[in-house]
Amino acid sequence: MSWNASVLSSISSDTEPTVVIAFDSAKYIFNVGENTTRAFLQSRRNWKKTRGVFLTSVGTQRASGLPGLLMTFADSGLTSLNIAGPAGLLHFMAAMRKYTFRENLSVNPIEIPTSRFVDESPDDIPIYKDDNISVFALPVSVEGQSLESSGSVPLPHSETSVVNRRSGKRKRSPSPAAPLLQEVISHPDFDPTMLVGNMAQEWLRHIVRTMFPGSAAKPVVSSAKVEHVSQPSGFNRPLPSLPACNLRATLAYAVVGPRVRGKFDVKHAEALGLKAGPLRARVAKGETVTVVDKDGVERSVGPSDVIGASEDPGVVLILDTPSTAHITSLVKGFESGAFSKYWGRGPEKKDHALRVVFHLCGNDVFEHERYKAFMKRFEDDVHHIVASSDYAPDPITFTSAAFNQLRLNHLDSNIFPVPKYSLEAKKAIDTTDLPSNTDCMRAHTIIDIRPPRPPLRDSEAEANDLFHPAALSGEPPSLSDDVITQFSEARARVDEATVPDVIGKDVTVVTLGTGSAIPSKYRNVSGTLLCIPGAGYILLDAGEGTWGQLSRNYGTAVWDVLRGLKCIFISHIHGDHHIGLAKILAMRQHLDPPPEEPLYLISNRMIFLYLRDYNALEELGFSADARARVVPILSDEIHWRNKGRGGWSHGDQDQKGSRLAAGALCKALGLQKINTVDVEHRARCHGLIVKHLDGWSVVFSGDTVPTQKLVQAGSGATLLIHEATMANDQVEMARAKMHSTFGQAIDIGKSMNAQNILLTHFSARYPKMPPSVSERQAGDPVVAFAFDLANIKIGDMWKMAAYAGAIEQSFTDITDIEGEEPEVIDAAHVDIG
Repeated sequence: MSWNASVLSSISSDTEPTVVIAFDSAKYIFNVGENTTRAFLQSRRNWKKTRGVFLTSVGTQRASGLPGLLMTFADSGLTSLNIAGPAGLLHFMAAMRKYTFRENLSVNPIEIPTSRFVDESPDDIPIYKDDNISVFALPVSVEGQSLESSGSVPLPHSETSVVNRRSGKRKRSPSPAAPLLQEVISHPDFDPTMLVGNMAQEWLRHIVRTMFPGSAAKPVVSSAKVEHVSQPSGFNRPLPSLPACNLRATLAYAVVGPRVRGKFDVKHAEALGLKAGPLRARVAKGETVTVVDKDGVERSVGPSDVIGASEDPGVVLILDTPSTAHITSLVKGFESGAFSKYWGRGPEKKDHALRVVFHLCGNDVFEHERYKAFMKRFEDDVHHIVASSDYAPDPITFTSAAFNQLRLNHLDSNIFPVPKYSLEAKKAIDTTDLPSNTDCMRAHTIIDIRPPRPPLRDSEAEANDLFHPAALSGEPPSLSDDVITQFSEARARVDEATVPDVIGKDVTVVTLGTGSAIPSKYRNVSGTLLCIPGAGYILLDAGEGTWGQLSRNYGTAVWDVLRGLKCIFISHIHGDHHIGLAKILAMRQHLDPPPEEPLYLISNRMIFLYLRDYNALEELGFSADARARVVPILSDEIHWRNKGRGGWSHGDQDQKGSRLAAGALCKALGLQKINTVDVEHRARCHGLIVKHLDGWSVVFSGDTVPTQKLVQAGSGATLLIHEATMANDQVEMARAKMHSTFGQAIDIGKSMNAQNILLTHFSARYPKMPPSVSERQAGDPVVAFAFDLANIKIGDMWKMAAYAGAIEQSFTDITDIEGEEPEVIDAAHVDIG
């Protein structure tokens, strides 16, 4: 039985470490930071046969890729999945309830306490076990933060993960609180925020079961079917308060593979008189039999006589040490208890073969003398793979998109800048004080556990990387004669053209993500940055990976952009428009010094419900003492007709403060006004109208079918950014999914007398170049396609139209080089409401 551990992604500008354990029959994924799904797509590896996801912590760093990955798994046909993580896992998953649902997927959450009872035995019982692996977990907490001093209490496991410490067997019966919970839910005054203890945990499990009931045989892929899922009472209320638990604690995992039986010694068996036949088969199964040898003497022959010694199981360790304050707890966990067997040197016989340790190290951890000493206590033949930001290079992760950008950079270097990257780490690993088998974690590294081999780079992944060889060559990328001709002709048209004089010409639009529903190799999901010179930035939607796109576009200057980010607008609750929001808000908390001005967040109540639930796990800016404050603005309260629509009976503090906050935002950005308009989508959705004191305006459609509301609200726009999910021959499908075609989006722009139209939010059916639109007629607005990481000034929008043919030819070349993309099945869309 062969198996391996591989690095899907490492620390980089747009990814966090993800390790995959793979057998022929199954895969197991450890940590799923942002862009995990897209990293799978780029690597051309698949997620089929995944049985479990294991999180070392719950939060944006290790787990923000989970909702997108779960929906992708389900849409690919996966029907069941185990998810293990520390205390807070159920709260983390339940917070996603308004935008993460798949009827065909059943999820088993395994929540592992990060604080131990004083009288408990060591954690020598696996938190997960199947025919391939046994997984053991070790809590790693902050030094000096005991159960008593932190006020922490152990959270109970989920219903399928309660372990009997004496027998080691896992109880699979529902919690005794389940019948009582149903009685509580049925009460007309049911309020989930009043639940505590086991009842609160059971409520969270009930929510997760609602999200992933596993009741459908197949994923919903019908283009015409819109599924609405009933929700239990209390579903729209905040979650119960998170029990006191050590949220700074992480989990270390030991993954123990199967013990492989020794080989059957045929020659020795025959010498003992055990010939081929039923008796030999019984011995092979573990029985002892009686045989008569060639001299007529009877003898007993058992497995130990003819079967060699079994092979010790291979072991992989994943250690997450976010700060130097965690080192003491980690070391103590290896000094005694179940994890001590993997550590230390000595002649005693071990019952395992530790092959590799993955070290996920926070700032200053890897250089800490005590951590170095800890590493040196492992056996010499153990490989150490270290993920530490100071010791990791920052190569391009999504090389297909970057290779395309590198080519387009030779068309227009201002509009298509080369993504920022570095192949040199800030510091080099010096193995003088470290084990000799220590290396930094790099994506596409494979370590064979059985049979054991040293770490190797995935040759297929390296062969598919066209960007780095081209970028490092110092020469222009190899372009076909057709592309060279098209590029030259396009640049000539631009040079000869009369540049239109446009108000707001220096306002820049950075298209961070231009795809819809799911990411692809070439297009990330929704995100558009508006840069107002001298004032700041507005972010329009923030799909998963938006932070990474910002980092690749701006490099180290991304922190200045984050500090200058004044407003984020989230159009609606569908995950491809906001899953990346929590990451951006969490990163904003790291600004030093903290920003003096708040960030204004415009969205609907469901978004704020989700964010406040999440804020209990990780500070996003909603606490009174947050380092970087977030000020909510309800979309309905700044409606263009100036009629607040009211809302739920709770949370009215947002309603009262929204208009005042909008006024402060306008002052900060030099705006005349900023308003929303309700558009028509399956979920409640808004567009945004931004009008500047200088006279220019930008209209953002959100997701919508063609609607006259947008035309009226955005009349005379300088720029309309409109979704164009479907091609013109897919009008019926667009209507069924409540989206627009290219032609419909252009017609809306014409109707509102927009000067420029930027089409975005393209279906995964068009991973590269969308289908061409009709030729522009005199008096028509400029029409441009959006591409990831394009930096387009409003005054240069006309250039995109001039470049369209050249860009299309470049994509044709890339198809010839890389081959066709695999057929894409659109993600199922489900409304929970």
